[in-house]
Amino acid sequence: MEQFVYTNEGRVLLREADQDDITKIYEMYQATNPEDWWEEEQLSEFRFNLIKEAKGRIFIALLKDEVIGHAEVVLPESKDDPVYLVRLNIHDDFGRRKFGIELVRYSAIIMKNLGYKSYVTWPDTNKSKGLYKKVGLKEIKENPQMLLSIKAKKNTEVKLVKELNFNEEPKDLQVVVGCPWARDYIWLKAFKAGAEEFLDYKGPFVHKISCKGIEGVTLLDGNSIYLYVPKAEKNNIELIKELLIYSSNLALDNGIESIHINIKDKLWSQLDLSDIWEIDKEEERLEMKMEF
Repeated sequence: MEQFVYTNEGRVLLREADQDDITKIYEMYQATNPEDWWEEEQLSEFRFNLIKEAKGRIFIALLKDEVIGHAEVVLPESKDDPVYLVRLNIHDDFGRRKFGIELVRYSAIIMKNLGYKSYVTWPDTNKSKGLYKKVGLKEIKENPQMLLSIKAKKNTEVKLVKELNFNEEPKDLQVVVGCPWARDYIWLKAFKAGAEEFLDYKGPFVHKISCKGIEGVTLLDGNSIYLYVPKAEKNNIELIKELLIYSSNLALDNGIESIHINIKDKLWSQLDLSDIWEIDKEEERLEMKMEF
């Protein structure tokens, strides 16, 4: 399925990207300040293939055969779970001209036609909220997203059960720290980017752990912490606190002194880890969702 959008600049084509588009996507980012996965063409190609391997779809907007818009979505295993828009970016020269709206709408229509029931994203609260509202996404909630410096280690009751490999993803557990969507993509990215040591990814260090008879999993990829616990324990703040201390210790043991975490506000408001963490940056992450 392809779609055309007519503008003053000319006819813009919306379509799904293929391997031949990797260089064009990379070149779009070079027109501004490329960062992260678009600093080098090798990284851009790695990211493209990673999204595809994680059951993702990549959509682009083309004007005169040049990419001016780029969107990535990751599809869940169950069509009852939301499709996750991982990234949306429009070339700086074409911002505020509705190309972002059209690209999101286009990808959402395709997802709906495939039988998925909802579409979710974490936009930049200050810059992108209005764009998503125009497409039909609604504000759900805001939760803190932080960059933390680890000051010290701390004793914990948590014990290591075993180290996990790529084939041991804890699908029966619920994510309580970290992005709750696109779990297969996060797991795959951690192992593949960690193996290559791309950007600030390391490891990953994935431990099955136990605290007072309750088992969970911590995933540390050098960049972020993800915690998985049984669904019945998703609000067990004492358990989550101990698992975070263990994960923080694990980071220091592996030379990682700075980490990102995303956590629900109702959990974060009950935690005090100021003796081991210093907040370098804190911002709100807005969840927006559209039901089809």
